[in-house]
Amino acid sequence: MTEEVRLRKFITKRFIVTLVIVGIAEFFISSFINHVVLPSIVPAIFPELSDPGTISAGTVIFFLMILILNVIASLVGKLIPAGGQVLTSYVTGQLGKMGFVAPDSAIANMSIGDTIFLVLTFIAIVVVMLTPIIVGSWLFTGKVSREFRDLDRKRAEEQKAEDRKRYLMISDIAHDLKTPMTTVSGYARALSEGMIKPEKQQEYLDTITAKTERMNDIIQMLFNYSRLDSDGFELVKAPLDVCELVRECVAASYTDIEEAGDELDVDIPETVLKGQIDKVQLTRSINNLLTNAVKHNPEGTKIFIGVKDESDCARIFVADSGDVIPDKLAEDLFEPFVMGDESRSTKGGSGLGLSVSKKICELHDGRLKLVQGSEMARYELGSDYKKVFVITLPIDE
Repeated sequence: MTEEVRLRKFITKRFIVTLVIVGIAEFFISSFINHVVLPSIVPAIFPELSDPGTISAGTVIFFLMILILNVIASLVGKLIPAGGQVLTSYVTGQLGKMGFVAPDSAIANMSIGDTIFLVLTFIAIVVVMLTPIIVGSWLFTGKVSREFRDLDRKRAEEQKAEDRKRYLMISDIAHDLKTPMTTVSGYARALSEGMIKPEKQQEYLDTITAKTERMNDIIQMLFNYSRLDSDGFELVKAPLDVCELVRECVAASYTDIEEAGDELDVDIPETVLKGQIDKVQLTRSINNLLTNAVKHNPEGTKIFIGVKDESDCARIFVADSGDVIPDKLAEDLFEPFVMGDESRSTKGGSGLGLSVSKKICELHDGRLKLVQGSEMARYELGSDYKKVFVITLPIDE
C-alpha cells in the first residue's frame, strides 16, 4: 500500500468517525435544548406564546436573526422612524408566523435591553450547538495536518536515503570500473613498450578484451537501470503470450546453463496467457534472473523455470537448489549494487541485474520477490529447491 493510498484511507476513516461523533453529540445537545432549555426560557419571556414547542433548537438560528433585526429596527426607528416602522412590521410578522398570539404587543412590551438579553441567550444556545462541529473540525484538521507532516517527513527521509544510495552507486561504479581499467591500462602499456614476449602477447590481448567487455557490461547495465528510472521512459506494450516469451528465454539461456554444468527443469503450460507486455524489457528481466542462477550457484545446481496460471495473473518462477541467501543480504537484494563482495570480485556481477528486473516488473504493474525457506511450500515446486524468484504479472481476461 502506497503512502498516498494509506493517507486517503486515513482521511476517509477519520472523517466518517468525526461525522458520527459530531452527529451523536448534536443529537443529545439538541434534545437537551428542545426539552429542557427552551421550555424554561421561552414561556418566561413570552407568556403569550401559544405553543412553546414550535421553537426548537433547529429554529433558534432563524429566531435569533429575527430578534437581531428587532434590535436593529428599534435602533433605526429612533433615528429614521419610517425605516424603523418597516423593519418592525417585518419582524412582528415573522414572529406571528412562529406562533405568537399578539406579536405586536410582544414586541412592544420588550425593551431593547430585554431583546439584547434574549439575543445573547440564543447566541449562547447556538454556540453550544455549534461546539461539537467546531471541536470536531479542529480535531479532524489537526489529525490530518499531522498525517501530512508525517508524510512530508517520511518523503524527506526517503529522499535523503535515495540520495545516499545514489552516492553509494557512484562509488560502486567507480570501484567496479577501476579494477578492469587498471588491468587494461597496465597490459596496454606493457604491450606498447614491448615488455611482453611474443608468445604471451595474445594472452594479454585476450585479457584486455575480456576486461573491456566487463566494463561495457557494467556501463550498459547502468544505462538500462537509469533509463528505467527516468520520468520520460515508457514501455512499448503489446498483447503477448507470457508462456511463449518464457520459452524463448529458456532457449536463449540453455547453452549457458549446460556449459555451467547445471541441470535445467522446465514447467511451462501449453495454454496461452496473454498480457500487455514489453517483450524486450520483460525478456531482460527474466534473463537477469536466469543469469544470476547460473553465476551465483555452484556447478551442478538444479535450476527450475516455470509458469503458472493464477486466473487473474501469471506467475513466473526461477528457482534453484543453491544455498539460501542470508537474511541480511536478502532484505536489500533488489537495491542497486547489493551483492556479496566475493560475487562482485570473482563472478563478474554488477549488482544491478535484480534492480533492473524489479523495476521492469513494476512498470508492468507486476512485482518481483524472493521466496526461500519454509515459505516456498505454498508454490509446490518440490523439496529440491531452496529459493525462488517469483514474477507476478497481470494478464488479460
